[in-house]
Amino acid sequence: MTSVKRALTLAHLSFLDKRPADLLRIAAHAGFDAVSLRLATPAAGHVCYPLQAGSDDLRELRRLADGLGVEIAEVEVVCLAADTEVAQYLPLLEAGAELGATRLCVNVDDPVRSRAVENGVQLCDLAAPLGMAVDIEFMAWRPVHDLRDAAGFVKAVARPNAFVLVDALHLQRCGASPGQIDSALLPLIGNVQLCDAPLRRPADDQIVAEARGDRLLPGEGELPLAELVARLPAGLSIGVEIPTRRYAQGMDAFELATRAAQATRTLLGGNT
Repeated sequence: MTSVKRALTLAHLSFLDKRPADLLRIAAHAGFDAVSLRLATPAAGHVCYPLQAGSDDLRELRRLADGLGVEIAEVEVVCLAADTEVAQYLPLLEAGAELGATRLCVNVDDPVRSRAVENGVQLCDLAAPLGMAVDIEFMAWRPVHDLRDAAGFVKAVARPNAFVLVDALHLQRCGASPGQIDSALLPLIGNVQLCDAPLRRPADDQIVAEARGDRLLPGEGELPLAELVARLPAGLSIGVEIPTRRYAQGMDAFELATRAAQATRTLLGGNT
């Protein structure tokens, strides 16, 4: 396992009912270095907390983050669908850049690969002047469904700010393993998210529910997390995405986040 110190980022999905300011306070209390903020929704009806560049609300949030010593590392989620107009995401990118974010999480829901790739190109070109990388996240139920597919998508986009986001749960549920992260794939990986889960894949109609609300803390399940971390590029920060039944059933967010941070540091052997 690498001895390089890694920053920890608390993913907003872990506590999606919390507004950005509250998530920052939770992250600071638990000892996280950064957060991701869900400023846009991947689908109608999902929770998000939009902010406008130049607004008082955004400036106040940035001041809070600076005061707490917690970075806003990433904004999410852009969904590349069949009807996507990439230009509509410029306000999101501008808000993210003003918050200091350097990464954008992207899902792909368009079954027409050529169109999705072209939209990916446009999104990368829109994000690049703002200093933002674009991370393509694969999921077993989406058109970009596994690690190899996401790598192929990023190669097709062929922009220096296009990367693959590897989520430990999605990696396992698409039938892949950390062993597939070879020297050819390493340069394409820009972001990673950890959680834990049983090795056994749930029924197909339960995969989405597991990903969005039934994860375990690192070390509580059977995923090969240590092997995954050992294969990651040196210095890559670690996202912790742990939407869990315990929180839905009433566990305190500050306590759960603290446990998650401690569990992740234990996994990393103190290199955080």
